[in-house]
Amino acid sequence: MGFDPYEPAQRRQLRDALKASDITPAELWLNYFSIGGSVGEYEVEAYLQGLLSLPETQRDLLAMAANELIDATPRLRAPYSDQLGATAGPSQDGENQDAPGHAPGERTSNQRPGEQEQG
Repeated sequence: MGFDPYEPAQRRQLRDALKASDITPAELWLNYFSIGGSVGEYEVEAYLQGLLSLPETQRDLLAMAANELIDATPRLRAPYSDQLGATAGPSQDGENQDAPGHAPGERTSNQRPGEQEQG
């Protein structure tokens, strides 16, 4: 196995993706192994630390395993206005999701007393 000049960049970007997604090396290895990866958990950890070189095929399987885990991770997304009607209500921190910073029925700064909110 010869030195691949792209291996350090691939390793660094894999580590960055794992860190950003809170995926542990053990979780990565388990998924990697389940899709056909052939190196052990310790070798994967050594690769991630830059102590061991892996063949391109194994590196690509690690990338595939990481991307599958990243895609399976639920992410917080910004809602569209038509998605709020069914899920509106107090959020976990007690704020009203319909009008951030305002309690239900509370008048907003651009609403006059006695005026109904238009929706």
